[in-house]
Amino acid sequence: MIEQILYNQIPVKNIPQAVKWFVDVLDFQFIWHIEDEQLAQLNLPSGQMLFLIETNDSKGINFTQNDAKHGVIGFHTKDIHGLYNKLKANKVNVTEIVDAGDNLFLDFYDLDGNRFNVQCDASKKL
Repeated sequence: MIEQILYNQIPVKNIPQAVKWFVDVLDFQFIWHIEDEQLAQLNLPSGQMLFLIETNDSKGINFTQNDAKHGVIGFHTKDIHGLYNKLKANKVNVTEIVDAGDNLFLDFYDLDGNRFNVQCDASKKL
């Protein structure tokens, strides 16, 4: 039976730029880039893999439900305020932190307009 999500794939317009952004801004680890397949692998320190796929398709990974925008990948952090400050310092399009009681949330966009959500447990509020 299925045990975990192993990887996610993200459409990007330019792999070298996207790799640099994910490494510099989000601290992903660069693993490899296969130019002829227009594919790169990045990993989080915890082992989850993210594949960047170069495409001219402009749809991205966002969708709308009842006029609310959503992304398909949610991240977790123990330091949402530190992440927020780092995103702002890197001129990333990021929402304000929302306090939902048990959790704090924010959304941000990568260079290609892909939307991501970040959650921080209430016990980690700083």
